[in-house]
Amino acid sequence: MKIYEREILDGIADVVRSNASVALEAKILLDSDYAHPSKEDIQKSIAGFGNSNPDQVDLYYLNSVLVSTGWNKNDDVFDPAESWAAKDTPVDKQFNYMHNESDIIGHITGSIVVDKNGVKIESKEQPPEFDIVTSAVVYKSWSDPELHERMHTLIQEIDEGKWAVSMECLFSDFDYSVVNPDGETKVIARDEESSFLTKHLRAYGGEGKWENYKIGRLLRNISFSGKGLVNQPANPRSIILDSNQDVFEQETQPLIIEEFTMSDSASVTSPELEAAEASVEVLETVKDEKDTTIAELTDTLEAKESVIAQHVETETALSTELATAKSALEAVEAKLTEAEATIRTLNRTKQATEAGIAEDKIENLLEKFDAVDDEAFAAMLELVHVPEATPEVVAEVVEDEVEEEEVVAEELDAVEEEAEAALVDTAEDLTDTFSSTANYFRDSVLKSTKNLK
Repeated sequence: MKIYEREILDGIADVVRSNASVALEAKILLDSDYAHPSKEDIQKSIAGFGNSNPDQVDLYYLNSVLVSTGWNKNDDVFDPAESWAAKDTPVDKQFNYMHNESDIIGHITGSIVVDKNGVKIESKEQPPEFDIVTSAVVYKSWSDPELHERMHTLIQEIDEGKWAVSMECLFSDFDYSVVNPDGETKVIARDEESSFLTKHLRAYGGEGKWENYKIGRLLRNISFSGKGLVNQPANPRSIILDSNQDVFEQETQPLIIEEFTMSDSASVTSPELEAAEASVEVLETVKDEKDTTIAELTDTLEAKESVIAQHVETETALSTELATAKSALEAVEAKLTEAEATIRTLNRTKQATEAGIAEDKIENLLEKFDAVDDEAFAAMLELVHVPEATPEVVAEVVEDEVEEEEVVAEELDAVEEEAEAALVDTAEDLTDTFSSTANYFRDSVLKSTKNLK
């Protein structure tokens, strides 16, 4: 079967490719009072009756509606022309149990067409609506005791009307049968443009609807491949034979065709059915247990997520408090540093004043030697302290400063950058510091005393 690009994109390509067969169910037609035709009658009806060999003790004979034209309950649509072309294909095909190909219980022996009034159609012209009725045999004799007993039970239940048959067919393509809200039906060819409708078909997991339209799968190139013995028929039409008539006879009365009542099959019992029901119960139990487990895990997960959320909220609050505390500490440290700097400035101002430094020079002095520690600063002040300045002292200082002026000028930047380490660590650095200080006093203090003689 051709698969279109839209069906591939819709993810149903494999389903469409593999689902090229369909099953349709209908109630079995009992033929317990099967008439014994003459050889002449058999020859007359051989075309419709297939190769059936009547009146065999090890065979159970039955007739049933295989298929009806139109829509079935699975939204598969059997077009009259397609069904008419396939009306003879069921003959000699398998009759299995519950659509299981490995469980063959008989075979189809004949196929015939009747109109909606139950009258056998002798004409070769296709009627607008019809049913295909098939005859079949079930194998009564089995060497295996269990199989023999099962078949005996099945035949008894068939006589009681508890079983139906389900059509099986193959098809190579399909189109769409669409019913609009007004009940009008139209066939839409399946092609690349219309293939988006496939995913809406019930056969491929859809709901059988698109917008306000009902959609069915209209089968093309049908070949009926057999039928199964089932207890849940999908075809609503069933046939109840009069005990004195046979649809495959040359002369027969119209068949009575009625709707099959689903409740008629409710009492069917068999080991396979019981096993299937037990399996369903087990699966439902397992599903309930897993649903309970999933619910418990969901509750546990929600509880853990709640705890995690609380921890995250607490962590966020603590982080905020920590940030606030850190900010407050930094503010306190800044104020403390500012206070320490103020105290240091006051102390050094006092020391410079006591050392005889002019008031207008103290601020520049403190800025220039801000990098040195208090001990080095005090030592520097002691070196330049001249409480009783005399002309000889001043001349000696000036003379020393003149001799070292070029050296001081070259090393001034390095001395300023390393003044603190130089004053603390070595005497040579202290001398450099003294030179810097002398230079300062040469430019400031001594200029104020240059007229002393």
